[in-house]
Amino acid sequence: MSRDWDLKDLLVIGCGGFLGAVARFAFYQSLTSVKGTLAVNVLGSFCLGLLMYHSDYLGYVPPRTRLFLGIGFLGSFTTFSSFAVYAFQMSFITSLIFMCANILPGLLGVLLGRACIIYLGRRR
Repeated sequence: MSRDWDLKDLLVIGCGGFLGAVARFAFYQSLTSVKGTLAVNVLGSFCLGLLMYHSDYLGYVPPRTRLFLGIGFLGSFTTFSSFAVYAFQMSFITSLIFMCANILPGLLGVLLGRACIIYLGRRR
């Protein structure tokens, strides 16, 4: 699927990315780094589940809204790179627990977001 990108799309993604990075920093200020990484990854997964399934069950999400929230804000808010660095700094067993604590709730967050959208769609 090919799409021509224009300057407006890039600005929308950049603005979302800026706000997502600031939001992630705010989380890190209120939680320890490891807990902050877990919190943003699970919350971001839930929000991405809401966003991605909204179009399927509740209606249309404009392309620029998806760019702003999905790629920009949530892409910057969640942090795989910090997750990977922390995992390699821990002992083997602690690292396995940390990885499971990020991945499993992240997947459940997407499923919960999807379930919320399906529930809201049925209530209409």
